[in-house]
Amino acid sequence: MKRLGLKILLLLALAPADIFAEVAFKGRLFSRQKGQGESKANVLLFETKKFYKTDAEGYFDAIVPKAGTYTFRVLRLEGMQEIRGNVDASGQLVTLFTDADSAASGGIGIGGTKSGGVTSKGSIQVTAEREKPILSRTTIKYDEIKRMPGTFGEPLRSLETIPGVVPVASFGGGANNYVIRGADPNTNLYLVDDLPILYPFHLDGLSAVVNANLIKSIDVYTGVYPANFNNALGGVIHIDTVDKVDNSQKNLIISAWATSANIMAPTFGGKGYIIAAARVGYLDKTFGDLGSRLGVGLPDGLRLPHFVDSQVKFVHNFSNEHQISFHSFTSKDDFALNAPPRANNDPTKDPFAAIAGANVSIGQGFRTQALRYTWKPVQSFSNRITLISYDPFADNNISLGTIQGKNRASGAYNGIRQDAFFDPNRHLSIEFGSEFRALDYSTVGSAIVVTNPNNQSPNPYDTQNPAFKTVPNNVYAKGTYYNSYVTTKLRYGGFQFEPGARYDYIPYVHHSALGPRGQASYKFEGIGKGTTLFVGGGDFYNFPLDTRFNKDSGNPNLNFQKAFKYGGGIEQLLEGDYQIKGEIFKQEFSHLIVSDPYATEAIGINPDPYSRVFQPYILNKNVNYSNNGTGWSRGFELVLRKNSRPGTRNWFGWITYTWSQTFRNNNIFTPNPGDPTLTATQTYLAQFYHNSKQTLFDYDRTNVINVIYGWRWSQEWQFGARWSYLTNTPYTPIVGDDGGRFSNPATGQTYWSPQYANNPFLGNYVNSQRLKPYHRLDIRIDRFFNYEWGYMNTFLEIINVYLRDNVNGESFNTTRPFSGTNPTPSPTFGTLKLPGGVVFPFFNVGLEVKF
Repeated sequence: MKRLGLKILLLLALAPADIFAEVAFKGRLFSRQKGQGESKANVLLFETKKFYKTDAEGYFDAIVPKAGTYTFRVLRLEGMQEIRGNVDASGQLVTLFTDADSAASGGIGIGGTKSGGVTSKGSIQVTAEREKPILSRTTIKYDEIKRMPGTFGEPLRSLETIPGVVPVASFGGGANNYVIRGADPNTNLYLVDDLPILYPFHLDGLSAVVNANLIKSIDVYTGVYPANFNNALGGVIHIDTVDKVDNSQKNLIISAWATSANIMAPTFGGKGYIIAAARVGYLDKTFGDLGSRLGVGLPDGLRLPHFVDSQVKFVHNFSNEHQISFHSFTSKDDFALNAPPRANNDPTKDPFAAIAGANVSIGQGFRTQALRYTWKPVQSFSNRITLISYDPFADNNISLGTIQGKNRASGAYNGIRQDAFFDPNRHLSIEFGSEFRALDYSTVGSAIVVTNPNNQSPNPYDTQNPAFKTVPNNVYAKGTYYNSYVTTKLRYGGFQFEPGARYDYIPYVHHSALGPRGQASYKFEGIGKGTTLFVGGGDFYNFPLDTRFNKDSGNPNLNFQKAFKYGGGIEQLLEGDYQIKGEIFKQEFSHLIVSDPYATEAIGINPDPYSRVFQPYILNKNVNYSNNGTGWSRGFELVLRKNSRPGTRNWFGWITYTWSQTFRNNNIFTPNPGDPTLTATQTYLAQFYHNSKQTLFDYDRTNVINVIYGWRWSQEWQFGARWSYLTNTPYTPIVGDDGGRFSNPATGQTYWSPQYANNPFLGNYVNSQRLKPYHRLDIRIDRFFNYEWGYMNTFLEIINVYLRDNVNGESFNTTRPFSGTNPTPSPTFGTLKLPGGVVFPFFNVGLEVKF
C-alpha cells in the first residue's frame, strides 16, 4: 500500500504541468442583508478578462489558469464593486459576499460598508459603498471622464455635462466654478473625502485642484442632498479618492500649461497605503513663449495665473476594527497686472490704455488637513471621528483711480466631527453625527465698498462723487459653531423612505437653522432592469465663510440664507447598459445676502478706528448688507445614457438636456431715472421700501444640451467627442455713456463710462437681452504605448473644431464714446488668432507616463 502511494506521488510529480493548468469552479454572488443571491449580474474575472453572468440564484461557472487569488469585478449601472477571492481547487464553491467588509488596504468600510465574511476556502475582501439616494444625484465613473474631450484631462471639468450644472464662464479664465440649478455658485459645497476645499479650479479655469489619478468617483447632488452635508444652497460635489492600493504606481503628466506627478504605494505589508500628488502651472510661460514665436505676445504688465497644489492621503488598518487616516489638501493661486502708463498713449494699440497705471494682484488658496479614526466593532455599526484644520484665504491688492484697497481675508476653523452608521437589518439604517468648530475668521487691511450697488457702471475716476470708498477693515471674529444631523433609511421590498434633519447653530450671530428633508423611491421590476419612481424635498441653509457678519464693517444680524428644494422623477434601466432618467425640480430662495446701501442699525459701533476713541457708537450706522434677497428656479432634466463596462472596448456615452428658468430680486430700494437725490430721512426710510423688480438671474441659461461619445477600439487607440449647446446668459444693454466727464490721471486718457438700461418701465432693463447661443465641438485622440513597466499615453485635444465664433455679453471700450460700433459682442476664449487674421482651434497636447 505504501509502495502504491509512492508511485502515485511520483506520477503526480512528473506529470506535465498543463494537467493542472486550469481550475474550474463555481462562484456565487450573495447578499447577507437580503439573504439571497444576486441574479443577472455581470462579473468580470479581471486576470483572465472573461465575463460571466449569474443565474437566478446568483451562481456562475468560471475557469482560471491555476489556483490562486483573483479579482472579481461586479459591474452594475451605478458603478463597479471589486471583490478578491481565493480559488484553491476544481469543483470549489467560491461565495462572494457583495455586502462584506474589507480588511485590506482598501479600508474597513468607513461610512458603512455592509456585513462581511469569508468563504470556506480563502478570504474575500470587499470595497463597497453605502447606498446613496437616487434623487438629484449623479455618479461619474473615473474611466468615463479621465479622457473626455474639452476637459484637458480634468475629471472635474466633466461635471458641466451633468444636467443642471453649467460653468460660470464658458471656457478658460473665469470658468472656475459651477452654477447648479440656478443657485449662486459661491454657495456650492466642494468636498474631497468628506473634507472641505475652497474652490474646484485654479484661476486659469482649466486646471482642477485635485489630481485626476487620485480620483475614484465623483457624486454630484444638484438638488435635495443628505443631511450629513451642510452649508450649501447650490449643489454638493463630493470627490472620493482612491481607497485601495495593491501595487506601487507612479504617474507623470506634462501638458502645455501644467505638469503633475503622483505616486501610490501599499504600506506596512498591505495594511495600508499612501497616495500623493503635486502640480505646478506655467500658463504665463507657455503663452509668453508661444506668443513671441507667433508674433502674438502678451500685453505688457500682464502676468497670467500661477498655481501650485498638493494632495496627500495615508491610511493604515490596525485590524478589522480600527483604522486611522491622514489627509492633506493644499492649493495656491495668484495673478498680477501692472498696466504701465505710456508717454504716447495709443488706445488702439494698448489694451490697457483705459486703466494705465493700475496695479492689481489677486491671490487665493486653502489648506485642509485632517486626522481620522474609524472604529467598527461589529459589522452593523461604525463610528468615525475626524479632527479638521481648514484655512481658506483670499488676497487682494488693487489700485485703480478711487479703487484703493489691500486686504487678506481668512475663514479658518479647527474642529472635530463625529459620524456614526448603524445598519441593524435590511429594513433599517441610521446615520447620525455632530460637529464642533472653533472659528477664527479675519480680514486685515481695507475693504473696497461700492457706494451704490444700483449703479451698474461705477466710474473709478469720478472724484466728485466717488463710486467707491475705502473702509479700514481689521476684523478678527472668533467664535464657535455647532451642528448635528440624523438620517433614517426605511426599506421594504422596492420601497425606500429616507427622512432626515439637520441643525446648525452659530452663537456669534445668535442664529440657528433647522433643516428637515426627506426622499422616497419605489422600484418596479418587470420592465427592462427595473423602473424607479422618486420624490423628495427639504429646507437647506448657508452661512458665508467670511466677515460680512462682523460688527465693524458688516451686518452682525445677518441670518442663514435659505433654499426650499423639491422635485421628483423616474429612472428606467434597460438591457444593454442603457439608462433613461427624467427629473423635474423647483428651488425657492429666501434671506439671500445682498449689498444694501440703505440697511442700518439704530445704534452701532463706529467703524472708523480713529474717531471711535471719542465717539465709540453712532446712530443709524450703515451695515452694508441685508437678507432681503429672494429668487427661484425651476426646470426639468432628461438623460439618455449608455454606460461603459470596465475592461471592455465597447463604446459609451450620454445625451443630457436641461430646460430651466432662474430669477432674482434683491428687494432693495431702486430710484427711478431722473429722481432727485434722497434726503437723510428718505435714505433712512428707503431700507423699508423695496421696489426693485424681479429679473433673470445673471447665470440663467434656458436650454443646455450635452452629447458625449467615447470609444477605445484597441489597446493602442481611443477616440472621444463632445458637443455642447447653451442658451447664452442674459445681459443688460448699454444705452449710452456719461459724456467722458473724467479721465485717467496717469495718462490724461478720457474715460467713457457706459450707461446701462435702468428704466423698469421699458423693455430694455436689467438682464433683458441675450446674444446668440453658445455651442462647440471638441475631440480628443489618445495613443497608448504599452510596456512591461507600464505605459505612455500621448494625446491631442482640439477645442471648438468648427471654429464657432462664440460670444458672451457686451464689451464696451471705455477709451471711445458710445456709438454703433461700441459696444460690441464680447468674444469667448476658444480659438487662437494669428497676425493676418488666421484663426485655428485652441488645442492641448500632452504626455502621460505611468510606471
